Amino acid sequence: MTRTEAAALALFLAAAAAACAHAPAKEGPVMQVQEWKGARGGPEEAGTAVATDAASWNKLWRRMGQAPPDFDLSGAVAVAVYIGRRPTGGWHASLEAASRGDDLVVRWRVLKPTGFTTQAFAEPWLVRAFPRPKGRVILEAAAE
Repeated sequence: MTRTEAAALALFLAAAAAACAHAPAKEGPVMQVQEWKGARGGPEEAGTAVATDAASWNKLWRRMGQAPPDFDLSGAVAVAVYIGRRPTGGWHASLEAASRGDDLVVRWRVLKPTGFTTQAFAEPWLVRAFPRPKGRVILEAAAE
């Protein structure tokens, strides 16, 4: 390639990159991530729950002995992971979501403490909202 051809190619690529950088992005509505979590107050037994309506939302929070926060479930669902009673602090849950056709697959895992921890019993829990899928909400334990 000659210097003239290389310069022309570089100029073309720079112009194409500039055009792409200024192209308006096509964005849909963005749901703000809503999450509630705690190190204490969750049930002593491990488990999961999905809230798709007011009744299941209230039940999810009753299981923790708390009043449910205000939350609009019309375009969202919530997934809860209760880790159960643990002998120390530092335990927490992780949630990852992916679409599978019209379904929402939420993988959860319990993460062990690292470093120093409080030496007291804990009942960690996590509740996170996700956009409402057209299909089902499927919970799966992530591989260790």
